[in-house]
Amino acid sequence: MNAWPDSFDFDADEVCQEVFRPFIEEQLNELAVYDAQRPSGHTYIFHEHAERVAKNTKRACKQLALSDIVANNMYWAVLPHDIGKKNLPVDIWDVEDKPDDGLKKYRRTHTLLGAQIVEETFHDIDHPFKDLLIDIMRYHHEQMDGNGTHNIPAEQLSLPVRLVAITEAYDGWRIWRPHYGDRDISPPGVLKRMREEKGADIFDMELFEAFAELKMADFEAGNLLLPY
Repeated sequence: MNAWPDSFDFDADEVCQEVFRPFIEEQLNELAVYDAQRPSGHTYIFHEHAERVAKNTKRACKQLALSDIVANNMYWAVLPHDIGKKNLPVDIWDVEDKPDDGLKKYRRTHTLLGAQIVEETFHDIDHPFKDLLIDIMRYHHEQMDGNGTHNIPAEQLSLPVRLVAITEAYDGWRIWRPHYGDRDISPPGVLKRMREEKGADIFDMELFEAFAELKMADFEAGNLLLPY
């Protein structure tokens, strides 16, 4: 899957509406229940993160002059991207210190767990939306240099995955966590970090700059409502 998803229309497709939409809504409800089991005071709430990333992805698609159908298909595909987290112990997320490599690697297994949920639930369904779901779930923590979670090289990363890697990372770095200290988590600060400290090793910079233009326009207009 290398192209943008335009071979179906989520809002008009019978399988999407009768099969995938209820599944996504149920999974997000379960993720919210999982979030409620975490300690009070945590700031990185997964089901809220999912909604913000989906909205930012949809808006980024429009910024890239993609169609309304592609933008909406991407929105629905991104919503459940982190559902694998609820299959991991709840106490691994809200730690004071920066997670070490072992914990980070364990946390990132949520990418495979999420894809497994989709594969097992829809083992008898052949649909491009299913393929898109699995692609985004499994690979949204990959990097352009091939040193991401599953060491997938850039040429094997689809355009949808490349975009979600950007919108997902942006949202994660906009939410303060204890190990961030006094790090600048304003939109300009996060975009600067993504561009200067991470750059082309991590992100598709053509997609990144389009997204950065969108978020800076929001910031300069004083639009700090969700999505961040």
